[in-house]
Amino acid sequence: MQDKLYNRGLKKILDSRVLNPNKEIKVNPLKNILILFEGTETSDMQSVMEFAGKLKDQGRNVKLLSYIDSKGELMNFGMAVYNNSSVNWFGFPKKHILELLESQKFDILININISDKNHLHVLACKANADFKISLPTKYKNDFTLVLNTKEKENIKQILYEIIDYLNKLTF
Repeated sequence: MQDKLYNRGLKKILDSRVLNPNKEIKVNPLKNILILFEGTETSDMQSVMEFAGKLKDQGRNVKLLSYIDSKGELMNFGMAVYNNSSVNWFGFPKKHILELLESQKFDILININISDKNHLHVLACKANADFKISLPTKYKNDFTLVLNTKEKENIKQILYEIIDYLNKLTF
């Protein structure tokens, strides 16, 4: 029952996407970047924050949205975070989390969903981004690029592989 409700909600999000066939190709699409990731492990959060700092030093606007596996009150991590209390019983993010992504437009979305959490997947599908990068997933998606990285669990290595591919794709 949970899977059926989850898949129905995901299909609704994917079907609501408006594809623009006249979309221009940008010369350097790496200006506004959104990184979605699971930040329960402090080392993973630190790696992503260091990576985002390097991108910011290059003049890019980077937003971070992290999932923390807890039910308690969240501390201020210097980024947008959500936890289990923001996810409903069939694994769908609650409306206030989805609304965080509706109001902004991104050039690139990087979805680092190592554990294939379904709520992170929904957020990646919901995000308004021209180019979406993700790790392989078992769910329906609208990702532009799915990377099967060498290191499946090392978030720092995954980030550098992603940026290596992006550097090859950009002008």
